[in-house]
Amino acid sequence: MRPPKIPRDELLLRCANTFKRLGYHGTTMDELSSACGLTKASFYHHYPNKEALLRDVLDWTHEGLKQSLFSIAFDEDLSAQERLTRMGRKAKRLFQEDSIGCLMGVIAVDATYGKVELMAPIRRFLDDWTAAFTELYRAAYSQAEAQSLARQLVADFEGAILLARIYGDPSYIDAVTERGLRQL
Repeated sequence: MRPPKIPRDELLLRCANTFKRLGYHGTTMDELSSACGLTKASFYHHYPNKEALLRDVLDWTHEGLKQSLFSIAFDEDLSAQERLTRMGRKAKRLFQEDSIGCLMGVIAVDATYGKVELMAPIRRFLDDWTAAFTELYRAAYSQAEAQSLARQLVADFEGAILLARIYGDPSYIDAVTERGLRQL
């Protein structure tokens, strides 16, 4: 009997939400298959193990954010201030939604406790986010200064995302965007 069909993007979205909600260590193949409406045997037809699935989830999430968020930084039709403002608004929407939320942060914390092989995709994500912000700062700062400010802005956003989720207050994300705009 053939396993039920589920579109790849839908499967990865449901699994991303499950990993975000339960963390890497708290997520089981039973939880993942249930979230996708598949039997465990059918789910194994799609992915042989949790690690392979998570790598795809992280890559899929990263690619989605590159296209929807990071790409704004390279839109030369807008000023750096307009780009950062749009990025801030977009980040606020994306990271408050259950579909993306703070998946990278959740997995990064779990990865530090015994799953260091998961750090590489998280670093790629953070490096691309830093590159996007570096692009914004390049006009006003040297490359080294722009990159340093960009790294700090990524750290500030990551902290703001966490605080926004904990306190249910997205103004933390707005405050980071405002600080970044003052630096431009």
